[in-house]
Formats: sequence, C-alpha cells, structure tokens
Amino acid sequence: MALIIRIYTTAHCVTRLKGTCRRDVANLALTNMLRGRFYTQPAQLLSRKEKTSRENENLLRNLQLMGVDVSKTRNRESFILRRPITYERILQEFLQEKGASTHMVASIISRYPRAIGHNSEALCDLWNVWKSVLDTDSAVLNVVNRSPESFFRTVNIDNLKDNIRFFRFLGLSPKILSQLMAKAPRTFANSVQLNKQKVFFLQEVCTSLGGENCREFVQHIIEQNIFILTRSTKRIQANIVTIESLMKLDKKALLLWIQSDGAHLLSLSYTYFENNFKNAQEKLQALGFSEDEVTRYIFMSPKVLLMTPQNFAKKVNLLLECGIETREILNTPNVLAMGMDHIERKIKDLSKYGFDFKSSGLGILNLSTTKYMSKLEQLASSASLEKTDKK
Repeated sequence: MALIIRIYTTAHCVTRLKGTCRRDVANLALTNMLRGRFYTQPAQLLSRKEKTSRENENLLRNLQLMGVDVSKTRNRESFILRRPITYERILQEFLQEKGASTHMVASIISRYPRAIGHNSEALCDLWNVWKSVLDTDSAVLNVVNRSPESFFRTVNIDNLKDNIRFFRFLGLSPKILSQLMAKAPRTFANSVQLNKQKVFFLQEVCTSLGGENCREFVQHIIEQNIFILTRSTKRIQANIVTIESLMKLDKKALLLWIQSDGAHLLSLSYTYFENNFKNAQEKLQALGFSEDEVTRYIFMSPKVLLMTPQNFAKKVNLLLECGIETREILNTPNVLAMGMDHIERKIKDLSKYGFDFKSSGLGILNLSTTKYMSKLEQLASSASLEKTDKK
C-alpha cells in the first residue's frame, strides 16, 4: 500500500512537474517573444540605417572601371554613391557618341557626380536645347567639359528655353548668345526671373546715368562682359560707385565707359578695383604723371586694372629698362594690357636685331601678329645685310 501511495505521489508530482514545466516553457517562450519584440526593434532600425548608408557596390565598380576618382566623388557628394539607380554607363555612351574621350567622361563625372542622375531621355532633351544655340556637338561638348555643373544644373528644360527666348528678345545677336552659353553657361542655370531682375537693374543704371536707350545699353554691357549676369547686382553697384568716385567722371563719361571697355571692371570684387586703381596711380605718379593724366590713361586702357599691382609694376619697369621714355607709356596705353610673357617674348625677339625702343617707341608691340611678324622679317633682313656689308 505504501508502495502504491509512493508511486501515485511520484506520478502526481511528475504530472504536476510536467504541467509546471509546460507553463514555464510557455511563459519563457512568451517572455522571449516579448523581449524579442522589445529589443530587436533597435537592431532592425540599425540594420535599416546601415542599409541606407551603404554605398551602391555596382555603382562603385562601374565608376572605378570608368576611371572616375571615387574618393573625390565621395568627398564632394557622397549621397550619389548610395543611390540605387544611376545612369553612369548611359552617360558614358552618350558623351562618347558626341566625341568625348574616356578620360574626359571620367573627369566630368569626378567634377560633377550628379551628372550620372540623368537618363538618356533627359540627356537628349538637354543636349538638343543647347545645340539649338551652339549649332554643333563639339561646341556643346566643350561647355560640358569646361563647366559640367553649369550644363547639368540646367535640368529645367522649360526654364532653359525661357532664358534663350528672353535673351533673344533683348536683341542679343546669335554670335553673342552663343558666346554667352559657351563662356558663361552659369547664366542659363539662373532662373529666368533672376536674369530679368539683373537686366532690369542694368536698365536702371542706364537711366540713372542719363542714358536713353536702355535696351542697347544692356546689349553693349553683355557683349563687353559676357559674365555680367553671373555677378550680383550689389557687387556691380558698389563698383560703379567706386569708379565714379575715384576717377571723378561725369555721368555721361561714366555711361560711355561702362558700356564699352570699362564693362570688364564691373565684375571685380568690391575692393579689387579700388586697390588696383590706387596702386597704378601711385606707380605712375612716381614717374611724374599728374592725377588727371593717370585717370585719362586708365580711361583709355581700363584693362590694366585687371592685373595685379605686382604685374603692373613689373611691366612698367621692364619697359623702362628697354630705354623707353615714361611719356611713351601713356601714349601707347594698350601695351601694359598685354600678357607679361607676350611682352617679354617680343622684347627679346626685337633685341636680337638691335631694335631701338628709345628712338622708335612702343608702337611695334601693339601690331597685330601678321604685321609684327612682317616687321620682324624686315629687321632680320636688315641685320643680315649689315653683317654682309661689314665683311
């Protein structure tokens, strides 16, 4: 009987134990499930974060095979490398069909990685609008290679077309419009509203200086300074005020000057014009020129203010070393506007044949390439004859 009771008790305990184990297992499973639901969520979020920050391996491989500087791309616009869909191969094929080399395509993408976001349809549409003004694929390709950001930023085709229509309405000739697109493509990345505001500002400048034909005034300024619409109106206004103050020009003279040779100076930084003017004035006055003579000289050759004070002083000293009279510098204002290398090369060529700058002046340096080469041949012939006579 005792044995039966013990067996019954053991069996009962085992049964109870089994029941307890089942409940504990169930409770443990429930606990683990709840714990899992509670603790795996951050892990899942972390996984998603890692996934969104992960770079597109296929894209990286393609760019490396194409010769693109991936490290430069990563430093400039790293988000491009995480895009799931890009069109780098399409862009490469498209540009190569237009005449680009493999190296050129790699350089374009390295400098402006967002270019790979354009599909074939967008590329064709954009290219055709630019070509409608520039005429040839090679001309468009030159713009893309020189300034890829300016080209690919004009993704708003309607805005690009509106800008072209607006500039034609202003009366810009096809030649000037082509130059504007080729040399200052950033102009077309502006909204047409912004370009209209800038043109309106220039028209107000014309009116304030007593001008009557504002449309023609704007045409002249853009023709002389193709970058003018990429500059802020604040900068242009500051330079006009500085020019008027330093050069003491009346409104009529100022109007004439800034729509011709002086237009280049409107793009300078706020202090660049003033610093260069004062340095040139100081250098020339030290040579004995009056303030009025200096102003007249700069009025006739404003491009001398585009060079640094160091280059200006170096050119003046070089001419003086050749035996040139100081007065001759003012009589040939365009000479100092030439490049330093250009002046040095000509002086060296002429010195070989004993050219006397003191008696003959600087005029020969101002000659066109054809006339200068002809004059050089004459000097060479004369020098050869002199050697023959001496023998």
